Amino acid sequence: MTQSSTRLLQHSHRPALLAAIAAVLFAPLLTNAPASAHMKGMFRTKQEAEKRAAELKCKGAFAMGSLWMPCANEQVLHKALQNE
Repeated sequence: MTQSSTRLLQHSHRPALLAAIAAVLFAPLLTNAPASAHMKGMFRTKQEAEKRAAELKCKGAFAMGSLWMPCANEQVLHKALQNE
């Protein structure tokens, strides 16, 4: 391969390389969004989670580790959040 054809190949791959770099840099920002939203829906007490459940028009609370989340389960919670 000649030097000029190597340069041409490098330039033709530049957009793909830049897109790959951007994806690697921005992927953590996109994947953390649901996690941080999830954390906002976690409460220290069952009573706090039940209060939020009433606001979401669902019932109950479920444990997630040592914290509590509103609604009967995660599936019901996600549906309630979509309807909010």
